[in-house]
Amino acid sequence: MNTTTLAQPETQLGPQIEDLLDARMDYSRIVFVSAFTALRTILRLRERLLRAAENGTALRLTVGIDLGGTSREVLEELVGWNCEVFVYHNPIVRATFHPKIYLFESDESAVLVIGSNNLTDGGLYTNYEAATRYLFEFPADADEFARILTPLRGLIEPTGPTVCCLDAELIETLSGRGVLPTETDARRSRRVRRVTPQEDGAVVPPNPFSPVSVPMAPLLPRDLREKAPRVPAQEEAQPQEEVSPPSDQPRPEGVLVWRKTLPRTDALQVRPGSHHVGGVRLTQARFENPPGQRIDQTTYFRRLFNDYDWEPEPSGHPDQEHTFVPMRVFIRGVDFGVRNFEISHDPSREAGQHNYTTILRWGRSFNSTVERERLTGTVLSLYETADADVVFLLAISDP
Repeated sequence: MNTTTLAQPETQLGPQIEDLLDARMDYSRIVFVSAFTALRTILRLRERLLRAAENGTALRLTVGIDLGGTSREVLEELVGWNCEVFVYHNPIVRATFHPKIYLFESDESAVLVIGSNNLTDGGLYTNYEAATRYLFEFPADADEFARILTPLRGLIEPTGPTVCCLDAELIETLSGRGVLPTETDARRSRRVRRVTPQEDGAVVPPNPFSPVSVPMAPLLPRDLREKAPRVPAQEEAQPQEEVSPPSDQPRPEGVLVWRKTLPRTDALQVRPGSHHVGGVRLTQARFENPPGQRIDQTTYFRRLFNDYDWEPEPSGHPDQEHTFVPMRVFIRGVDFGVRNFEISHDPSREAGQHNYTTILRWGRSFNSTVERERLTGTVLSLYETADADVVFLLAISDP
């Protein structure tokens, strides 16, 4: 038996699971047990898992619904997989279903992963997680495999009053009881961390922790991204409107995720009769993340803003989509408040020999500010911050 300790995000579990599925092993069974399950993650793994099932692998998933960690859309997706799917739930409030187990078993060997990693993009790619990976070779490790697996039987082969086989009727029952959030609500609850003073009007002490950059999850193919639910129109951010005015609060601390020196066109300083692009072209700009690795600008920004609600851009190229991202803006140290900036992404721009696929549009209401500040040659820095309400900070300064 070989044992490996995995510490994420330095060693991501997601690519290891993908490699196991891509190995085209003749697995006798694959079992996933996860407290929380996200739609994007199962869509990312769907074709690989269903291919294994079609080749004779017994595929079983056991998911939890406690704490709003699994949405109705996840269960609706899984019910169509034509494999064993169980929902595990104990109605006693103090008993939360919380295990995470991944098993790949064949006649010759088995890989077992036990750890803190949920079946979510955070759990498999970006969160701080710890897990132990066991590799068993048969027949030499058969007894040790049985010894370690025996205490886990109730989770890997679930039975009893806390377990239901997933079907459409169960989904309707759980929805009727109000225990299944929408995927949008589940996604928001996983990513939002709010700070609440202990008393009304109490001053929140400065955060003693500093943000650190972590890897991003891979971008789903477009046909799978379209399966993700969209926020209802009345909840969508309105383009280029001021969300909040300048504040007397100190500038939030953040991690640098991109930097660029602004050319004349991005700064809206063009000769009479010429046209500017109307925003900042999100190019590579020789930026490295992680250090030593140049970003791929064709996907980097789409991944960076992946948690926002993208939709097809009206009158755009068929592949063109956009979203609105609130950002706090500082220009030469002055706080200009929070604004919703439109982010437009179009893969066809790269095919057209342009050096960008994504653009941040200043917006009509902010164009005059950009023109007045005369920003040609200034350095634009984009930060990801610890502010749960406004994740991104855009700072423009003289070189």
